[in-house]
This record gives sequence, C-alpha cells and structure tokens, in this order.
Amino acid sequence: MVEQNKRGDDRLPVLWTGTLTTDDDRQFACKVRDVSLAGTLISTDADIEMGERLLLEINELGEFAVEVKWSGSEQLGLLILAGPDLELKKFAEGSGGSTSKRPVLVAGDPLAD
Repeated sequence: MVEQNKRGDDRLPVLWTGTLTTDDDRQFACKVRDVSLAGTLISTDADIEMGERLLLEINELGEFAVEVKWSGSEQLGLLILAGPDLELKKFAEGSGGSTSKRPVLVAGDPLAD
C-alpha cells in the first residue's frame, strides 16, 4: 500500500528557536521543528488550545500570525495566517540537505526551479 502525502507541499527540517505569544500576552519558548509554505511544526510545553491564534516569533527571521491546527505530545501544528511565509521556507531551503539550526539567507532564490 502506498502512503499518500496529505500535505500540499514538502516540509523542511529545521531546529530554530522561537517564542509564542498569546492574545493575553503570555509568552512561551518553543522550538520550530519543520516548515512549509503553509505551516510549521513546533515543540513547546505551553498549554495551548486547538484553534487558538498566536504570534510566533522566530529569532533572526520575524513574526508570524499562526493558528493551532493540531496538537499532541508537546508538539503543535501551526497554520501560518500572516507573515513572510515564503521567506520562512526560503531560509529553511538555504540549509540544503541538513537540518537548519538557524535561518540562513542564501544567494538567489532557492524556491525557483
């Protein structure tokens, strides 16, 4: 049986540091684990509800308005609502085949084929 990829685009592995901010200004540290054009996977010990809208700040990259689409085992799947999402994936693709430890700007456009 062939497993189908339910995602609209590839996810790229990263290990970036970030901060989640709630509507009531609570802040939680997080680790960004992977990124795609539409979303990101993070790990955090924050008690965040499904559907909650947050601000995700990724060190050296910027802020993203996000919504929690799924959660489990200290991980959250976040949908990017606003922010430089194409830049997010561009910085991840700049790492090449290895897991990106921090956003790296690369020459040219790694998204262009």
